[in-house]
Formats: sequence, structure tokens, C-alpha cells
Amino acid sequence: MSHDVEIVSASRKYPFAKMRLDNTHRLDAIEGRFTCSQCNRSRKFYCYNCYVPVGNVGDFLPKVQIPIDIDIIKHKKEIDGKSTSAHAAVLARDRVKVYSYPDMPDYSKMDGVVLIFPSVNSLTVPQLFNHRVRLKTENNYGLPKGHNIGTMLRWRIDEVKDELAEGEKSAVKLYTYDNLPVKRAIFIDSTWNQSRGIYKDARLRDLPTVVLQNRYSQFWRHQRGSPRWYLATVEAVHQFLLEVHVNAWGLNQHYRGLDNLEIGTGFYQIATLVNFDAESVERDAPYNGHYDNLLYFFANMYDIIHKYYDHNQLKAYRRPI
Repeated sequence: MSHDVEIVSASRKYPFAKMRLDNTHRLDAIEGRFTCSQCNRSRKFYCYNCYVPVGNVGDFLPKVQIPIDIDIIKHKKEIDGKSTSAHAAVLARDRVKVYSYPDMPDYSKMDGVVLIFPSVNSLTVPQLFNHRVRLKTENNYGLPKGHNIGTMLRWRIDEVKDELAEGEKSAVKLYTYDNLPVKRAIFIDSTWNQSRGIYKDARLRDLPTVVLQNRYSQFWRHQRGSPRWYLATVEAVHQFLLEVHVNAWGLNQHYRGLDNLEIGTGFYQIATLVNFDAESVERDAPYNGHYDNLLYFFANMYDIIHKYYDHNQLKAYRRPI
């Protein structure tokens, strides 16, 4: 089955159906609330202040191993219990840290750090790996004259391969967890307007910025005025790690977990498909759902929202097509 497929409306297919996710229905069987072992607050599945599971959730919760450090800078007005940044911090606790702005490290003094933010000078993940690709910038991304990518994308980001000159050979580099071109990625967890204020902070503003390949968000609280590919924080973390992995080690051609996520076709045109063991999830094997469990809580909440709420009546959960 070819990955070069037409984009299909998310309403027609369950987005997580083919992903390598642990059984999220185990969460549905949990009754009542539990006390966080660190702060003694009452919580359901995890503590969104201490980023630890509560009760017996830790007995079956997946632990996601990721190749780089992830820091999430959360705006102080973001409600802790509603932010999906906690999902990543609980599920990949060893490598994901959440900071409440303005309390954050000085990243300007660190090496190998990128900021996931759509600025006019943003690189794509393949460009971080020195792959011969470029952004299609015709028509200014669909923005009016005088606007740029840092304002808000109205069209999908798309990338194209640059053809090699006659007789030119493409350089191939073997990657490990130790020699990836990025060591730490910074994400801003806030509304679009709030994120622009954080971006101007001297500790962040000079970092190289990276823009992600577009995919439609499955978040149930759509942000008014933003396009469908404005991802929830945990979706963005998953997408970035997916792109890093695929650019370093390829995409397992047997893996079908991305079929219903409506990722832009440019992703598949650039990804190297590898005929590999269909069950292999060794850390440097072609992508085969390695980080899908970052969406464990997200997929569970998606199920609950779609089961109990009428999206035609609840404005907070209504999304544009």
C-alpha cells in the first residue's frame, strides 16, 4: 500500500486506529481518585504538577524512550489540568521537563538546541539533517503581502526534494542516539498570541527555529482562528520525534500508524521507506511506532470526548474542516 495517498477527512477514520498504542481502555476501568505521592493532591491518572502516575496507573503505564531531551515552556495562564504537555512529561519522564514561564533555563548558552516555532527563517527537520530539501515558499505560504510564516500559516507547509546534479552523489551518514544533529528541542505551550511573547525572550529568541511537517490536529478544544494543523503540545512533540527518527533511520514500510493522521504528502515524498522486520522497535530501527505511546492519554481522552459529547452543539469542541 502506497504512502502517497490523498488527504482524507479525520471524521471518517479513527485517527489512532493503526498506531502502536498500548491498551488505553485500562484507564476506563479506574474508579475514583488517588493522592499524589509527592504533593498529596487528589488526581485521577497522573499528577499534572509533579508529572507522576497515581494509584495503580504506574503498574501498566507505558514508558516511552526518546532520543533527545524535550523542554516545554508553559505559559502561566495555561491551565495545568488541561495542558497536554503533562502527557509527555509523565510518559517520557526521563527526558521531558516542563517549565512555567518565565522560570526556564538560559538556552542561549547551550549547544544543539532548537526551538519548535514557525519563524520566517525556520528550518525543517530534514534540513537539520542536511537532506537536500527546501520549503515551497511560492505565494508566501498563502499569506497576504507583508505577512510571514511567523504570523500564522494558512496553507500547509510542504517540502520538495532538490534533484542531485549529474554525477553528484548524496552523502549518507550513519546516526546513533549520540550523534543526532539536535540534542534538545524546546516547545512553547500556550495560545498563539502568548507564544509570540515568550519567543521574544532573550533566552530563546536567537535559537535556530524549526517548523514541523503539517498534520491535522485531533485536539478536542480547537483554538479559534487557527488552522487545523495547529497541534496540541503532545501532538507536536510526537510529530517532531517522528520526523527526527524518520530522517535518521527511515520509516518501516510495514508501519501503518500514520495513515489516519492526515500528514502532508511532502512527508512521504521525503521519508525513506525501509523494508524491515514488521515487529522491530529497536531504537535505531526504521520508525515503527516507537513514540506512539506519547499519545496514550491523548487518545484515551479523544475516545471519551467523542463518546459523550455532541460536537455540533458544544462550541468548545467544534473544529473547522
